Amino acid sequence: MGLMLTEQQGQLLRVLSLAAPAAIILFALNRTGSARAPVLIPPPSGKEPAFLVFNKDEIFTNLLHTEGHFKKLSSGKPDTEGYMNCAVKHMADAEGHAEEAIGHSLVVNGSEMSGRFAKLHDDMLTFRHELMTGKVTPTIGIERTRQLRHDFESFNPEYDISKCTACSVEPIK
Repeated sequence: MGLMLTEQQGQLLRVLSLAAPAAIILFALNRTGSARAPVLIPPPSGKEPAFLVFNKDEIFTNLLHTEGHFKKLSSGKPDTEGYMNCAVKHMADAEGHAEEAIGHSLVVNGSEMSGRFAKLHDDMLTFRHELMTGKVTPTIGIERTRQLRHDFESFNPEYDISKCTACSVEPIK
């Protein structure tokens, strides 16, 4: 049984194949064998590895900035400088880059690595929501941020700074 396209679908297929010749065009079939709307799957752009490195760099630096803002907070005193707001902002940025890294990693490294970015994203989202309640102490904030950094470094060893003795970024114990 052959693929049955309406005239309109055939025209759309011709336009798509001219616009994106290297793309994969899939048609879902209904029970009678007629094609439904096409799905265009673009080819990997070759830029995925660079995008993934960018996402990793942003996750890494934002986790360090988050920890730094927690270190400037004093326990039991009001946050008059807005460091907690900055911690929320950096966590949201890291979370967004982890979400982008899910797809980039899937193309570059496969589903296992992509799944690790998905878990990291979910953990960051949960932590950011806790931060937004205002009930996270600086000590807990530092510990949770370090745990997120440790999780990230566990599958991105090139970002592991746990052996650094020259700065105040402390390893996870």
